[in-house]
Amino acid sequence: MSIIGDKIKQRRIHMDWTQETLAQKIDTTKHVISNWERGVANPDYKQIILLATVFHVTTDFLLGLSEFPDPQYRDPFGQLHLFPMIDYSFINVASWDLIKLLNSGIDLSVNEEILSFEDRQHISELVQLTINRLQQVRRETRI
Repeated sequence: MSIIGDKIKQRRIHMDWTQETLAQKIDTTKHVISNWERGVANPDYKQIILLATVFHVTTDFLLGLSEFPDPQYRDPFGQLHLFPMIDYSFINVASWDLIKLLNSGIDLSVNEEILSFEDRQHISELVQLTINRLQQVRRETRI
């Protein structure tokens, strides 16, 4: 077997797919999949990209250039990404900045309902107004 053939078979089995199922997903035949897995033939670059997409892995992993199936960026929560997609500046050593969290792009929910971008903006504005008012009241009570 070839490296790519081994990886294709591993991922196919991992996804609990038959050769026929994988073939349908990338518009080929189960015989082609069988040939790849046995090392009789290799997919072309377009097919490698399709395989990486349906398996949710990198092309480097399929080609045996990386042992990590997932992209290589690890966010502060341990998740792997190809590129940092979210601004994590809201994380401080001991606390999180609520306004930056609301504006970070991370999905946030209330009662299991995802907040829309507009809702997060409104909540951010309300939090800022409330904090400003609390600070004003504190200053006025000290005088």
